[in-house]
Amino acid sequence: MIVAVQLLAASIALLMVLVAMPAPAPAPATNPTPFPIGSLEPFGSTPAPLTNLPNIGRVRSTTAACAAMRDLIIPSFTAARKADVRFAQTQIRLPQYADLVDDELKREPIYRETALARIDDDAMALLDQTLVLNRALGDPRLSPKSTDPDIVAERAALERLYEAQKSRADLLNEFVIRQRAAIATAGIDTTTKDYAKTQAQQTPAPIPIPNLTAPPGMPLFTGSDMGDKNNVRTWGNNMTAHVRYNENIAAKTFLPIAQRCR
Repeated sequence: MIVAVQLLAASIALLMVLVAMPAPAPAPATNPTPFPIGSLEPFGSTPAPLTNLPNIGRVRSTTAACAAMRDLIIPSFTAARKADVRFAQTQIRLPQYADLVDDELKREPIYRETALARIDDDAMALLDQTLVLNRALGDPRLSPKSTDPDIVAERAALERLYEAQKSRADLLNEFVIRQRAAIATAGIDTTTKDYAKTQAQQTPAPIPIPNLTAPPGMPLFTGSDMGDKNNVRTWGNNMTAHVRYNENIAAKTFLPIAQRCR
């Protein structure tokens, strides 16, 4: 079998062993809708160049499904796994950010903005990798009008993978937007020392009321250090479980097709 198909088969087999699990609860619905299949760039960003992709080499089979496997599915699956590796770093950063939100000494906008900028970079990196899947789905070799059963199966599995990856990227992007809005709102009363002093003289400090609900799909911040860290950690774990579950299903579709391309 070609080098690329061998790599994909090994990667898929390993993935199915590592992530086989019962279906998790569906990821929370979000307002942002995935950019249309085959579109070019979200939010005006420039996709990062692809690096370290498998060496495709020669293929023995020249069927349409095998060509799609070589040129579209393998790069897409690689991009999805690269996004997973990046999000693993995000999952470390999220509890660290929660610490800043609840730390009285470091809740100043400068600290939160610095930490949030790193999470924003992660969100953009996830969107860039998702674009690889998006463009593959817009390629005529994976046409939704195809009657080839292997092409139909490849497209359906790739669509599942795309929706899971895009949903995670959208949620993380929404988190950054909402947190930046919260930082801006919290900073209104501290724009100038004189204004803050005047406000303190006129109005007693309000007693903080813990949040009881969070926006749909977002983690809950209550003001409790340990509680908030656990909430964002669980939020990240749920997104990872959702993506891996759909990767596992897609892998079970890709593997037999890849084996037939030997």
